[in-house]
Amino acid sequence: MESKAKKDTIKDDSKRRDLFVFVRQTMCIAAMYPFGYYVKGSGILAHLVRICDMLYEFFNYFVSVHIAGLFICTIYINYGQGDLDFFVNCLIQTIIYLWTIAMKLYFRRFRPDLLNALLSKVNDEYEPRSAVGFSYVTMAESYRISKMWIKTYVYCCYIGTIFWLALPIAYRDKSLPLACWYPFDYTQPIVYEVVFFLQAMGQIQVAASFASSSGLHMVLCVLISGQYDVLFCSLKNVLATSYVLMGANMAELSQLQAEQSVSDAEPSQYAYSLEEQTPLRELLQPTAESSRDFATAFRQSFVHCIQHHRYIVAALKKMERFYSPIWFVKIGEVTFLMCLVAFVSTKSTSANSFMRMVSLGQYLLLVLYELFIICYFADIVFQNSQRCGEALWRSPWQRHLKEVRRDYLLFMLNSRRQFQLTAGKITNLNVERLRGTITTAFSFLTLLQKMDARG
Repeated sequence: MESKAKKDTIKDDSKRRDLFVFVRQTMCIAAMYPFGYYVKGSGILAHLVRICDMLYEFFNYFVSVHIAGLFICTIYINYGQGDLDFFVNCLIQTIIYLWTIAMKLYFRRFRPDLLNALLSKVNDEYEPRSAVGFSYVTMAESYRISKMWIKTYVYCCYIGTIFWLALPIAYRDKSLPLACWYPFDYTQPIVYEVVFFLQAMGQIQVAASFASSSGLHMVLCVLISGQYDVLFCSLKNVLATSYVLMGANMAELSQLQAEQSVSDAEPSQYAYSLEEQTPLRELLQPTAESSRDFATAFRQSFVHCIQHHRYIVAALKKMERFYSPIWFVKIGEVTFLMCLVAFVSTKSTSANSFMRMVSLGQYLLLVLYELFIICYFADIVFQNSQRCGEALWRSPWQRHLKEVRRDYLLFMLNSRRQFQLTAGKITNLNVERLRGTITTAFSFLTLLQKMDARG
């Protein structure tokens, strides 16, 4: 009974699934991905969905572009009037909306083919479970963690940006969430409601666009790290997999397991996956090709690991091609935004209401959160890319040194080339980049505060 339950658990945990459901839906809300993806075929319904999809995309462009244009006009009109606080606040919103427009165009119009190729590559070819061996891991845990992170991040983005919509309701003075110049009196009945609606849609689009661009990066990093976990487990069990293919008996498997457990005693070997032990009796099931010798069995199991490693590297290269230009601009934008938001927040503590201070503080936290996502998860991928050679040493390689030496050495030489995600192939994305960006931003903040103090 216990064995049957164990088999059912393995089967359920290792089933294939769409790994990008939630983040793809978020991109659809941001008009960065077509809703038509969910409607296949060429019928009337499919055509209606595509038409509505196009109208929704153009409406989102209109909302974002007209708000960005109004803020640019506001900056031009109020330039040189001495109100640095208001000027910086308008500059923040201009940068945010220009970045939102750029992300919509980049995802939907400039590089949609590369985006679809990246998502398809990961979704269609990922390994849901490690190879048969003394232990196994599945993608279930990394998939669960990726969903938890992306949902938390998306909800934080929505709360942080939509909170601005509560300010005019709290003030009850017919003010707007975003203080920008309009060429007409927006306080008139109906006009105010329309303008408020457009600004509300703009804030929702900002939240969805920021969450989609950085959130997809985070999901990809977690899932690819999960694939590294699966590969790590397959590599350290490669001799056990070979013995199973050979049709080894209980005594041979028990001896091999005892030798492997000596070098495999370190806990917390995986980034996101949970390791489960496979009962030896489940490894004794006869296979159709159980009469092969060790060399043939080892070659088959090891080639599978090599192919899996090539898949991971290929997926990371597509990810680097897609995100590297974005993050090159993003690092500079985040540095500038952190500086400006922190400046306005410090000014707001004495000049404005508590609610506006809280709103600006939320913006600052979200900017820091986004920078953390970009750098930290890229660093996790880098750390995992170094561990493949280490996994091979956890197997009892000395038992078959002559047969496996050449393959082991070649694989470890190739796996020593760690994969590092970059920003424009100029700076590496890691925890050091996170620290350096924060330091640079607050250096600019100090300079800006001195300029403000001098009038």
